[in-house]
Amino acid sequence: MKKVRIGVINIDTLFFTIVNRGKANSVLRKAKECGASAGTILLGEGTIQSKLLDILGMTETRKEILMIPASGELDANLHEILSDTFKFSKRNKGIAFSVPFRRWTAEASEQEHNISLEDDRFTYCCIFTIVDKGRSRDCITAARAAGARGGTVIRGHGAGVPADSYYPLAIEPQKDTIIVITSKEKAATIREKIFSDLELDKPGNGIIFTLPVSNTSGLYERRTEERKGGTS
Repeated sequence: MKKVRIGVINIDTLFFTIVNRGKANSVLRKAKECGASAGTILLGEGTIQSKLLDILGMTETRKEILMIPASGELDANLHEILSDTFKFSKRNKGIAFSVPFRRWTAEASEQEHNISLEDDRFTYCCIFTIVDKGRSRDCITAARAAGARGGTVIRGHGAGVPADSYYPLAIEPQKDTIIVITSKEKAATIREKIFSDLELDKPGNGIIFTLPVSNTSGLYERRTEERKGGTS
């Protein structure tokens, strides 16, 4: 029997794209044409900032989140080609962002291992908040109050075993993971507002963490900044 050798790519980033429900498969096919080997699609909900729609209870839109491991070169190509093909520059067509990722190796330098939010290469951040189902709206409300434009909610499950349980019964409470992409200047304020309003310092109320974003496509904040700077 012949051995099949599977090629291994160097993973420099995790490329994320958030598109309307039903579009992720098309995006993944195009990504594979660019050289992506695989991707994972998650179901989620986006939020629309509108007083009228909020009154009507129509502020949530169905979304898909596609995650692709990528090398630095592939990441740059994905941003360029997918953004052009699927018109991320137009409102509500989709966004993409990349989170830097480094594989720990003995040969890698300490500089490569340390990825800091203070690095000047990163102008955006991704705030992840994980809370019990039903608290995502509170999280989005807090984030908006601190300057965020909105976020994307991913439905999931937690797991655990109660400390005083005689039988090892698994508990799987439903969880919401909220993703908020924002500029680095706003990130600390938004994080602190979410942490305070949702009382995440209390056990069991949830967790929050922030990751740097190395590249973005389709962000409204970025388009606004470019218009202010006189670019198209």
